[in-house]
Amino acid sequence: MAIRKTGGVSLEQFERAIDEIFDALLVEPWGAGKGEAFERAELVDLPDHYEVGLEAQGVDPDQIGVEIRGQRLTVRAPAGVRGRIESSFTFHDPIDPEGARAEWSNGILKIFVPKHKARRIALKEA
Repeated sequence: MAIRKTGGVSLEQFERAIDEIFDALLVEPWGAGKGEAFERAELVDLPDHYEVGLEAQGVDPDQIGVEIRGQRLTVRAPAGVRGRIESSFTFHDPIDPEGARAEWSNGILKIFVPKHKARRIALKEA
């Protein structure tokens, strides 16, 4: 007997969605595990990518952690006596985490996250 997958979501996609729901409903409202947010955070939605800019004066760029999980980008860094600073962004459009890149210049972190491009499939006669 052959098993055929016909659409739906993979287990990985399902787990990511559950993680995002858990974060949005339980972790974020209670502030569990989060530090202060980065000052002057900016998210720009461009046609083919997102740009995230964060001011991180006095933060060692080697200590900054950038993580993309599903549709969410999280940036964390230790912040001396304050513990840590952290900001998260959830994107509306599907993103390509493999194509993401970050730049550091004079205390400003810029992260570029490409939007996932839809692929058109040509039809062939059977």
